[in-house]
Amino acid sequence: MQITAATTSFMVFFSATMSAVQYLLLGMQNTDTAYVFSFICFLASLLGLVLVQKAVAQFGRASIIVFSVGTVMSLSTVLMTSFGALDVWTDYVAGKDMGFKLPC
Repeated sequence: MQITAATTSFMVFFSATMSAVQYLLLGMQNTDTAYVFSFICFLASLLGLVLVQKAVAQFGRASIIVFSVGTVMSLSTVLMTSFGALDVWTDYVAGKDMGFKLPC
C-alpha cells in the first residue's frame, strides 16, 4: 500500500510540474499560477493520502477508496451535465448561433 501511495503522490507532483514546465516553454502567461497550483496539488494529494490511509486503517476496508472515487465521478457527471445544459439554455434564450441550420 505504501508503494502505491508513493507512486500516486509522485505522479500527481510530476503531472503538475510538467504542466507548469509546458507553460514556461510555450511562453504562456501565468506561469506563477501554474507553480502555485502544482504546489497546492502536491499538498492536497499528501493530505488526501494521509486521510485515506487513516480511514482504511480505522475501518479495515479498502472499499472506502472505491466508494470515494465513485462518489467523485458521480458528482462530476451530474455537475458537468447540469452546467452544460445551463450553458446551452442560456445560449438558446440569448438567440446565439448554436450551429444548427435549416435543411433548405
